[in-house]
This record gives sequence, C-alpha cells and structure tokens, in this order.
Amino acid sequence: MQDVIGGQGDPQRFSAFLANWQSILARRVDEAVTGIAAIDGVRGLILAGGIGRGAPWPLSDIDLIPIYAAGQVDASTATIEHLRAGLLARWIDEGWWTGIDIGRLAFTTAEVTNTLSASTDNIPDLLADDRWYHSIDKAYGGRVVHDPDFLATPLANWLTTHRFDPAVVRLRLDHSRAELDAARHSWDMSLAQPDTYRATLALHAVVKWLRILLLESWGERDTSLARIGTRFDHLASERDQAGIATSANALCDLDDAAVSRRMAVAPAWVHERHDRSLRARHLIGERISRTEDARDVLRVCTQYELRATTTAPFPAWLAVPSHVNMLTAKAIQLDTLIDRHATGSDPSKDLAG
Repeated sequence: MQDVIGGQGDPQRFSAFLANWQSILARRVDEAVTGIAAIDGVRGLILAGGIGRGAPWPLSDIDLIPIYAAGQVDASTATIEHLRAGLLARWIDEGWWTGIDIGRLAFTTAEVTNTLSASTDNIPDLLADDRWYHSIDKAYGGRVVHDPDFLATPLANWLTTHRFDPAVVRLRLDHSRAELDAARHSWDMSLAQPDTYRATLALHAVVKWLRILLLESWGERDTSLARIGTRFDHLASERDQAGIATSANALCDLDDAAVSRRMAVAPAWVHERHDRSLRARHLIGERISRTEDARDVLRVCTQYELRATTTAPFPAWLAVPSHVNMLTAKAIQLDTLIDRHATGSDPSKDLAG
C-alpha cells in the first residue's frame, strides 16, 4: 500500500490538492531539486518522466537522473535518501504524496564525459548496462534542472536524440523478445511443478513484455506504469488490433467482468487509489471510464501486493487461482496470442528504412 498511495489520506485534503495540483507539483519539484542540488557531490540533475517532458498529471512522480562526482556517490545517495524521506512524510500530510524516484539510474561525471565523446557505434554496447538502457527511455524529452559542470544538458540531449535510433529500437525489440521468452519459460516451468503463485507472476510478465514489445514496434514508449494498460488498449484499437488488448486483459483476469468481481472484494486502499486516479485523469481531460481506470489500478496494485503476499491463501482480489488446472486452460490462449503477435519480421527495419 505504501508504494502505491503513500499511506491512506483524507478525501477532503485530496480534493484540496486536486484543486491546486499544478502549483503544488511545481513547488514540490522545486523543493526536491533545490534540496538535492545543494548536496555535495551532485553535479547534475535531469528531470525525467512525465513532469520532465511537460506532460504531468496530478499523480506524477518526480523522476530525477543525477550525475555524481567520482568518489562521492555513496555519501550523496545517503544524504538524498534522508532528504527524500523527510519530503515524502510532509507531502503525505498535505493530502497526497508525490513520489521522488531517484536511485540506480545515475552516472558519474567521468561516465558521462566518456559517453559523450564516444562514437555512436558504441551505443549497443553501452545499453548493455541497465542504467543506460532504462535512462535512454525514462529521460526522453527530459529537462535539465541543475548543471554546474555543463554535463547534464548534453547528456539529456544525447539521451533524447538517440532514443529512436534504428539500432536502439532493434536492441530494445531484441531485449523485449528475450524477456518475453524468459517469462514464457517460467510460465511453462511453473505449470509443470505446479506452482500457481509463480505461474501467475509469469503470466503477468509475459503479457507485460508482449505489450512493451508491441509498443516499441509501433514507435511508441511505455510511458506510465499507472496508465499504460489503457493507453496500450487505445493504441491497439487505433491500429485495428483491439483483439490483442482484449485477449491480454482476459489472460490476466482484467476483462470487464473480472474487474467488477475483483473490485467488489478489493481492500479499501485499492479503492482509494481508484478514486484518486479516476478523479485525477478526468481532471486533465482523459476520456477514461470507471472500469478502464479500475483495470489499470488492479494491474498496478496486484503487482505490488504480490511482492509482499507470496504464499496461499491469497486474497480473492489478487486472482491467484487455488489450483493449477485453472491456469492450464489459459495456456493455449497465451500461445496463440504470442505466436500471432510476437513473431515475424523486425519492425525496426522499416524504421531504419
């Protein structure tokens, strides 16, 4: 619960937050950036994610990619975590928290200098490091908010400029296919054991990586954990491929009927997230139904809850079956979905053309 809603809040305070969310969010960004930039060893900050791209919503996190002086990484990160904890505690009391995501996506000044001076032929090798692989996506369109060494600005430009290079797209497609294959193998092994918990996790992972693979092949990005499900559904529909979304949702017990059943027995904190999310999305003009938002909320809340709840009996709202036979019926559906939509020619060749 803490990771999703930051502690239960007062509905009236949340209403007050929504009424002035843009100025509150701007103030919080300024507080976080000013505090972190003043920490010894922090030599650059890129504001990434939706806020950095200029596309925030009321529940946006503050995503920051720091550049550290060599030899000061550990001390700087410890001080940042202390500052972060203090800010989050105060913001929760204000009616709704704003997450601060700053952690493993970080670089030293030497790493940035080396990358900026290297040939673009080295990009595939560079992206073998998860920090660069994820940063080139998260920082796409990001905004520099602290740059005393004049490294953050060229780094931000580099990350945005190269995100959709054909070589990068090919690499990300290959990575997504490998992750999908690994999840599919885990699914097969879990069914054979049998282990309904691990099979459920694997099934969710297969669908997640299929979604990411297709988005990349469409020239799109996985832009928001909280809203990506509905965004994918809409993009698939625009491409006359609504059946992909329908099948994927059904496999994860997120079809309309299952959403209704699961929400009927979901705990109060899931309903709180649903209420806050739906109101926030309507406020910024998203054409989203109550069921669509509930589907997105269940997808995220289930992911977090299954990290903590790992043994039976599982709450009904998590949709972890009590017997493996309830999952084997999905095997043919899953194989059909993957074979139909995750194989074939490499779409990045068209992008390179």
